[in-house]
Amino acid sequence: MARESSILKLKGVLDGMSFYKNSEGHYVRAKGGIEKERILNDANFARTRENMNEFADINGAGKLIRNSVSEFLRRAKDMRTSSRLVSVIAKIKNKDALSVRGQRKFAKGFGTAEGKAMLTGYDFNRHAPLQTVLKKELVIDPVAGSISIRGFKPHSDLEVPEFATHVNLGLACVSLDAENEKSETFYSTSAPLVINEDVADLTVTLDALPTADGVKMFYVLLEFFQEVNGELYELRSGQMNALKIVHIV
Repeated sequence: MARESSILKLKGVLDGMSFYKNSEGHYVRAKGGIEKERILNDANFARTRENMNEFADINGAGKLIRNSVSEFLRRAKDMRTSSRLVSVIAKIKNKDALSVRGQRKFAKGFGTAEGKAMLTGYDFNRHAPLQTVLKKELVIDPVAGSISIRGFKPHSDLEVPEFATHVNLGLACVSLDAENEKSETFYSTSAPLVINEDVADLTVTLDALPTADGVKMFYVLLEFFQEVNGELYELRSGQMNALKIVHIV
């Protein structure tokens, strides 16, 4: 795979070369490969078929997780969020000790304590990890469906991006049923706080917890804004916002 640097940007196939564009620019690679029919039937490609089956499962799991918290995810992510998440999901899939190779499932791996631990602490924006942005201890109560910060002083307890004037704290709880590809999500977000030296206890509580079957996953969002003429605007399109899976049960 090579990057295309010419002034004329091509897309498609030309003289056996495939030209395409992704989020990082324009690229070109040689067209070719093994026929699909051979991959699906030739005994020499049994391992390839196994990998294909499992790859489809982990990709589907990644999409399910992203969609289940889409309201927060659109406000805090990086360009490689999807690929980084799939990488973790692939490792969790390997915790499925009940299925043969080629049929291992994320849902079964995620049902183990080890699988849950591997996804706990995942940051969706690698440029703004929650533990870097928030310097104060955050306490979660999974039974009450709440998070709190005692003695919160925004100006001192945050890594404040340039031009940020306000911040809010959000909590989401997802009931993720990966086996049946279903989810149920509840969100709650604090009112925007002025980033100043005032000290107060901050608590965000969900109106209710999901009741659907599945693994309960708690997400925390930290979001910055800039006030201009009395209106609040998202800061740098969310580049400095943090979103993290803080607890899984």
